[in-house]
Formats: sequence, structure tokens, C-alpha cells
Amino acid sequence: MRAERARTLAAAGTAGTGAAAAVAAYLLVGGLPGMLYAAGICLAAFVGAVAIVAGRTEQAPEPDAAPRSPRWRRKSHVIAELQVKLAATAAELEEHRQALANLATQLTRESEAARQNAEQLEQRIRELVAERDGLQELVADERERFEQTLDALGGGIGRHDNELAELERELEALIAR
Repeated sequence: MRAERARTLAAAGTAGTGAAAAVAAYLLVGGLPGMLYAAGICLAAFVGAVAIVAGRTEQAPEPDAAPRSPRWRRKSHVIAELQVKLAATAAELEEHRQALANLATQLTRESEAARQNAEQLEQRIRELVAERDGLQELVADERERFEQTLDALGGGIGRHDNELAELERELEALIAR
């Protein structure tokens, strides 16, 4: 009964620690990535707690008991190997969590840089549009001045055309005399 109570307390401690780590991950990272980290940590804590509760209590051999059978020694070795693999997997999981945290930080930095670039490009577009509008207005003013000059020249050419025609008539009249 005592070992069962110890397993229950260990499982509760694992679940509580996992919940605390999940909250910390969510608060540190925030947003969807933080929520995903928190969910992963909660899942790992839950699986660990279930494994602790479901585990069997190994009873220590009494000092005067017979040595374990080869079958129990083999199981002990398998359990020891699994514990080593579990520790390695936990370390790998921590490395992955850290890598994800680093990627989330990098993503945040790059998102901020992209937002700033977009703002700068929008500002440059507004400047170019204002410059284009100013140039179009300048072209319209120059076109109007050019048309006025052409109209003035056209009227002058028309007058000169009339004067030339009159001079030709006078010249023909002089020649004809």
C-alpha cells in the first residue's frame, strides 16, 4: 500500500510540474507557438504520470531469499535499458523544445523586420505617387503653355501668309505693268 501511495504522489508531482512548465512555456513564448509548446509539455507530463501510476512495484528481495532467476535478471536489464532510452529521449525532447523556442524567437524577429520593410515600401510608394502627380501636373502646365505658344505662332503665320499673298499680287501687278 505504501508503494502505491508513493506512485500516486510521484504521478501527481509529475503532472503538476508538467502543468507548471506548460504555463511557463506559454507565458514565455506566447501565441500559437507557446500554446503548442504547452500542449506538448502537458501531453508528456500526462504520459509520464500514467506510466508512473501504471508501473509495478518491485519488491526488494529479502536478504535470506534465493537469488533471482535468470528471467528476472533479464527483465531488470530490459528495464534498465528502457530507463536509459527514456532519459535520452527526454534530453532529446528538451533539445527539440529549445530549438523550437529559438525558431519562434527568430520568426518573431523576422516578422518584425518584414513589417518594417513593408511600412518603408508603402512610404516610398506614397512618395513616388506624390512625385508622379507633381510631374503630371507640370507636364499639363507645360503642354498648356506650348499650345498657347502654337496658337500664337499659328495666328502669326496666318498673318504672314496673308502679307506674302498681298506682296505676290503687288509684285505680279508691277511685273504686268
